[in-house]
Amino acid sequence: MNMKVILSTLFLLFLLLACSSQEQEAIQMDQAVYEQRDMAKTEENASIERADVESEILEPLPFRGESVEERMVIYQGYITIEVKDYVKAKDEIHAKIMELGGYVVESHYNEDAKGHLFGSIVLRIPKQDFQPFFDHFGNSDVKILEQHTHGSDVTEEFVDLESRLKAKRVVEERLLSFMDNADNTENLLKISNDLAKVQEEIEQMTGRKQYFENQVDFSTVTITIQENAIIGSTLQGDDLNTWERSKKLFIDTINVLITAASAIIVFLIGLSPIGLPIVILIGLTIYIKRNGKKNKEER
Repeated sequence: MNMKVILSTLFLLFLLLACSSQEQEAIQMDQAVYEQRDMAKTEENASIERADVESEILEPLPFRGESVEERMVIYQGYITIEVKDYVKAKDEIHAKIMELGGYVVESHYNEDAKGHLFGSIVLRIPKQDFQPFFDHFGNSDVKILEQHTHGSDVTEEFVDLESRLKAKRVVEERLLSFMDNADNTENLLKISNDLAKVQEEIEQMTGRKQYFENQVDFSTVTITIQENAIIGSTLQGDDLNTWERSKKLFIDTINVLITAASAIIVFLIGLSPIGLPIVILIGLTIYIKRNGKKNKEER
């Protein structure tokens, strides 16, 4: 009887221990599942939050032109002029550019067959001096052959770019905060890649914005200059340029004579290995004939 009681008691204790062990394992498994669910939910919330911010960039932004004090207009102008002295006209244009606070981007010139200079100058001047600069040519003694100007309104694109740049900076701040709270290497690497892409886009947008601002603040003008030493329909006074033309003709004649003499000398020196023996042979032949004829006459 006592043995049955003892065995029954041991069997009950064994069952209780087994059930307790299974309950602990189930609790641990439930906790692990809950932790995985919480982690997945946190990552999902972070992804949703990033997607919400990035959606602000992808969605078309309304034009808010009323927030811009003045229109963003890029002005460009082209003018072709005819002058009497190219160098003098170029120097006057450079002085005017410096006076207005502008600068020269490109300048070049050439000389045509008649000895006249022609070329072009590309310059940038402040936008407020754009039209006065063209009026300056109309009030001078140069002859304007062609002139036209045009402007490109980039106000809407500039405002849209500013809005997108602002949204990208918000994304950058969010990604930086995600990096601080990253709990594993995989998430940190993914956030770092997203951050690098966003920062690259920010740099591109910033450069584009600076380009617009520079193009708006400084207008571009291309000036084509043609030199014509004989301008006008009259043949009086200095318009004939008699002295300059005579001096040029005299110098050209001297240059032709020098070139011809140089060519003859080069020709003779170049043929000297062949020509010199021939000349000596001819000289000896003439000398022998003369001596022979002289001897015959003496006899």
